[in-house]
Amino acid sequence: MKKQNIIITAGGTSEPIDKVREITNSSTGKLGMTIANEILNTNEHIENLYYICSKGAFRPIHDKVKIIEIHDTMDLKKAVERLLTTKTIDYFIHSMAVSDYMVDHVTNANLLAETIQESENQDITSVIKNNPRKVFGNKISSKEDHLIIMLKPTPKIISLIKNLSPHTFLVGFKLLDGVSDEELIHVAKGIRNKNNCNLVVANDLENIKNGNHKAFIIDNNDEIITANGKEDIAKKLVRKMFYDQIQ
Repeated sequence: MKKQNIIITAGGTSEPIDKVREITNSSTGKLGMTIANEILNTNEHIENLYYICSKGAFRPIHDKVKIIEIHDTMDLKKAVERLLTTKTIDYFIHSMAVSDYMVDHVTNANLLAETIQESENQDITSVIKNNPRKVFGNKISSKEDHLIIMLKPTPKIISLIKNLSPHTFLVGFKLLDGVSDEELIHVAKGIRNKNNCNLVVANDLENIKNGNHKAFIIDNNDEIITANGKEDIAKKLVRKMFYDQIQ
């Protein structure tokens, strides 16, 4: 059997507001590390495991692990594109909590009001989006009053993977908060179908606390496997990925 190359993303991205402030995700990367360790302990055919993670994320220690540390979503995008276009990647496990939004610009209430008052454009939404009066600086002054942070969507990393590497086995993840199991599974199937995932791991924030972690593993045939705890998720996911069975 040929040697396999695997990518796992873990942790969360942080989007800069200025040089000292940022918007962060709180993901620790512990599930990603647990999955990586399960793969390394059970699969002897691994050549390289590329572990893309944030600075503070849990990470595996093994001679086959190549750590690639990233900070924000654009860093992640560059790392993913580089690996998928220069390496043959057999499996991609995208467990990282990627920010949905990044900072477009920072302004304040007075500057935005001036722009609106002086504009002859009746489309106020367009005026707000394209406001030329911005707050700049490596560190925004703490004396600034009524700051407004304008956000824009980040690139959807998961949508790049199969486009760049159609034959890669892709595992996507979906996290919601306070929904029914039926709604969670429905949304996860949508993510699977939209991004051509082979498997999706779906979990609800309400079920991740006090050492517990309930998740559903959903395949392309709509088979749904329930797992409880990170170790159980890792074991069942790895068995499904490499052996297509749950023992």
